[in-house]
Amino acid sequence: MSPQVMGLVVGGLVPAVAYALFAIWTKSGSQAGIGAGPFMVLIGTACVLVGGLFSWLLPADWNPRSAAWSFAAGVVWAAGTGLVSFALTRYGIPISKLNPIYNTNTLITVLLGLVVFSEWKQVNALQLLGGATLILVGSLLVSRA
Repeated sequence: MSPQVMGLVVGGLVPAVAYALFAIWTKSGSQAGIGAGPFMVLIGTACVLVGGLFSWLLPADWNPRSAAWSFAAGVVWAAGTGLVSFALTRYGIPISKLNPIYNTNTLITVLLGLVVFSEWKQVNALQLLGGATLILVGSLLVSRA
């Protein structure tokens, strides 16, 4: 298997399954009665444990700049995750409708990656935007089901 394919499997397919389970287990927790705050504390604890395991198995360097970006990424991820939990608990929205909407983050990521990191030089931007548009259309159809 080429490094490119392996990277797509390890960084794409496996996380897709993990995020799907995350969404289902988030809904299960909200149905069992957990609030957004305790939910986030438990997720944070899991992040510390898994982060420690990754650091032990895959040691890597880091510096103040990379730490600041990583912390910022954690803050916005945690805020988004907390709001998903809150919406599930407070409004009882079906995860099957909510997940496709918040996963339109794909479109935002594609656009930001093309602009911020100049990835338009490395990819077929039209093909990428076409696929992203199909994701958006699919998300809109699912959210209205």
